[in-house]
Amino acid sequence: MRNLSASVAERGIKQPVRVWFVQTEGVFQIISGERRYRAAVAVGLAAVPCIIEDAPAGGVPPRREILVDQVVENWQRADLHPYDLSDALKELRDQHGLDQKEIARLTGKPKSEISRFLAMQCVTPEVQATVRNDQEGRYSRRHVVALSKLNPDEQQVVAKRIKTEKLSAVETERVVTRLKKQHGGQAMRGAPVSVRRYGIGSTQVKITFRKRAVSRQDVLNVVERLREMVERE
Repeated sequence: MRNLSASVAERGIKQPVRVWFVQTEGVFQIISGERRYRAAVAVGLAAVPCIIEDAPAGGVPPRREILVDQVVENWQRADLHPYDLSDALKELRDQHGLDQKEIARLTGKPKSEISRFLAMQCVTPEVQATVRNDQEGRYSRRHVVALSKLNPDEQQVVAKRIKTEKLSAVETERVVTRLKKQHGGQAMRGAPVSVRRYGIGSTQVKITFRKRAVSRQDVLNVVERLREMVERE
């Protein structure tokens, strides 16, 4: 944001912010370009150029459509925070019931890339916090994707090495490859770290989460997604 604000102060906003008008609230809502808007506010600009698009019938733009547009627009941006795209894809999956195939169709992106970004959510909460709070730009998307292939303990160790040894993404991938070979070539990506078991009559249900901390809402989200998948079948 500091770099973007400096650029805006020097050159202004070159790429318009995309908005639509929410009739029920009497405001313009940003579809894409929030960082540009915030940078403009930070440097005291009185106005920003906008492209005003037609709002959907009903007047309330759906969150899912906004997310899809933002994913498409920001996919290739090098300056995007590593988790920005991953979090948007996770929301499309968990809160809007889209599987990877549907997300790939809506965004026009390869399913393999969707899977890679979602794998970043398998990184432990502790390591995620380190990456999300990084102010030096030490962790790129490739760093985090590489970390997601390790078990939780190794993620913590390698994440520290990235920072202290200033490992590049390529160097980190090599470290991860060596560690996986030490495990006999078995991929550690998404190693189960938390399990919930439920007895329903004569049926036993087991849910395996690829993270340590699991909330009641996490379990409910999984159950809801499963219900939607069964209904679509």
